[in-house]
Amino acid sequence: MPADRTCEPVLLLLPGMTLNATVFPDLGFATVSPDFTRLVVSPDGCNEELRRKRMGFYCDLLLEELRRSDAWASGWPRIVVGHSFGGMLALEWLTARSADPLARIDGLVLVATTAGPMFDAARLLVGRLLGRELRVPVRPLVRLWNHPGLTRFLARILSRNGRLEYVDFRRLEFRSDFRVGLAGWINTDWRARRSFRIAMEGFDVRERLKNLDIPTMVLHGTRDTYFTVRVAEELARGIPGARLRLIDSAAHLLPLTHPDAVEKAVRELVEISLNRKRSTPTP
Repeated sequence: MPADRTCEPVLLLLPGMTLNATVFPDLGFATVSPDFTRLVVSPDGCNEELRRKRMGFYCDLLLEELRRSDAWASGWPRIVVGHSFGGMLALEWLTARSADPLARIDGLVLVATTAGPMFDAARLLVGRLLGRELRVPVRPLVRLWNHPGLTRFLARILSRNGRLEYVDFRRLEFRSDFRVGLAGWINTDWRARRSFRIAMEGFDVRERLKNLDIPTMVLHGTRDTYFTVRVAEELARGIPGARLRLIDSAAHLLPLTHPDAVEKAVRELVEISLNRKRSTPTP
């Protein structure tokens, strides 16, 4: 990094699969945020390239977006904030394509996400009994859940006869995981939802985490409805030097309900980058 370069932080915001950048707080920096919620790869939401590449398919789309971004090309420090699916995409991209100059980042915030395997890690919280969580494994539901006919039918009944509407999630009066999830159906093409799920099948980067050499914050809510705290603990242990922060009473939509926690993590990583620059001798 040139010693005289002006500090112009840029954030790459990667939201969960039916969400958009409005799930994140306004952090006051330049941002890049790809939106794949309208992506239609085929009439049924799947094609051979997607099946073959899985998460790599979305990595290619992400790189195309970054190549077109003047903010990403000129900004520094570069901080990536990934929520749920967005966190998985960040991990796939950064561990599989670290040699790419576009993947040179200065900080990583992972929120309510997993290093995999996705459909084994996800366990849906359905209630509590005698102080214990009652969770349903997602794996047995995946084939039914992602059947094109059922996915299309649910889109029609949950999103006003299948009509898409851009949702500003910050304007939602009720921000429970359930309510935001329903809004996500309105925000996302049913074929895009199917493509997301197909991409996540087989996702598992746990063995590659040790190669990450990036200041990393792992944020996780103690009441996350999809991933248990144990998932976050395993993720943080796998990344050298990662810091885990458990946010009391936060659920899966932590960036929306607890924006201060995300903002604090981002600003700390920006400060770490600045301190590194200050301590680097000028050539």
